[in-house]
Amino acid sequence: MKTRDESLEKLAFYKRNIENPLINIINTRAQDNNFERQWIQLHLSNRDLQYAISQLSTLNLRVLQQLAEIEPATSAQLISALDLTIGVVTKHLNKLSRLGFVNRKHPDEKTELFQLTPAGSQVVETQNQLSVLLDQQHARLVEKYTPEELDTVAAFLKDLQQGH
Repeated sequence: MKTRDESLEKLAFYKRNIENPLINIINTRAQDNNFERQWIQLHLSNRDLQYAISQLSTLNLRVLQQLAEIEPATSAQLISALDLTIGVVTKHLNKLSRLGFVNRKHPDEKTELFQLTPAGSQVVETQNQLSVLLDQQHARLVEKYTPEELDTVAAFLKDLQQGH
């Protein structure tokens, strides 16, 4: 049976070694939510394309990435793949189309298909380069832990998420 002192020690350990680092990570991510967009801008040479990317949100970039995987795609296919509502997907497709990243095609009166433009393909290619770099970084990070340790961390984070 745990004593009150052991419980207080665990709480102090949690606050010092888990809670504070998690808060720092979350704050950094909140400040860096533009990181992907900024990285893409830095790795493209076309100034017009760099400016157009500055207009994109993280979700816009996710829609582009998903479209690249299943193109040509209907809005219904994107809604299903992204698990978003029709309004959200439509809003993002309209913006991506207006900025020149996505083309709309109408093979018949009832069907509207979406495809990446060459600019959209260039953005996705650059996103993929970043993804490879991040995967390498994350692989180096997790390689120093056993599968059991990673399971413990994942279970803890899941419990933390459900408790808040």
